[in-house]
Amino acid sequence: MIRLNVLTRRSLLVFGVLAGTGCQSFGQDTDGPGMTLEYGGLIDDKSISIKSAKLPDGKPFTNPGSIGGFGIKKWRTWRNVPTKVMAASGDHRGLPEWVEFTWQEPAYPGLKYKDFPTREAFDQAYEEKYAKLPFQKQRVDIKRRVPQSVVDEVVDSKREAKPGKVANKTLWLYIFWTPDGVKMRWAMRDQAVGSPGGFGDVVHEGGDDLDRYNR
Repeated sequence: MIRLNVLTRRSLLVFGVLAGTGCQSFGQDTDGPGMTLEYGGLIDDKSISIKSAKLPDGKPFTNPGSIGGFGIKKWRTWRNVPTKVMAASGDHRGLPEWVEFTWQEPAYPGLKYKDFPTREAFDQAYEEKYAKLPFQKQRVDIKRRVPQSVVDEVVDSKREAKPGKVANKTLWLYIFWTPDGVKMRWAMRDQAVGSPGGFGDVVHEGGDDLDRYNR
């Protein structure tokens, strides 16, 4: 069961619909940990326009399309930066080996419609702006970087969950664009630990050090 999660702490926009190829893109496993994806940008004065996200078999991986623009200077820590979240709370798919992202980095804030005399003039300027931007590409390893013991804990928690109920333990992947490229951090949350009604406290985490970008 895939459901929409409304995050109240630091999400700018929540994506909960992972239907069609977007849902299938997580992989074909039926006994995996599933995952909640959280995307953000830490590059000041630039947004991230994601053109594609592909798995090793060439299939698309779920992505939010565009993120960022806020950078880190206003928020001081990456944990406060507004993000886009794609949540698959009841999913049982396996982690992808890697994901290859292709994107552009337009300046933020971008062109404003009110600054142009007509819609056509705005559209032309917008197209010309993106035509001049280089495409960037990076492959981000996922599966090998998340300990098998963590995956097993999440899988076991899903098996123990009552029908119609979300498991206590969930796996989160944080994919952030930084001045040094795309970084990935993971965390396991446990609803049995922390305030009732939330997603639970982080009980295990690892991956890239995003705190290095804090100010």
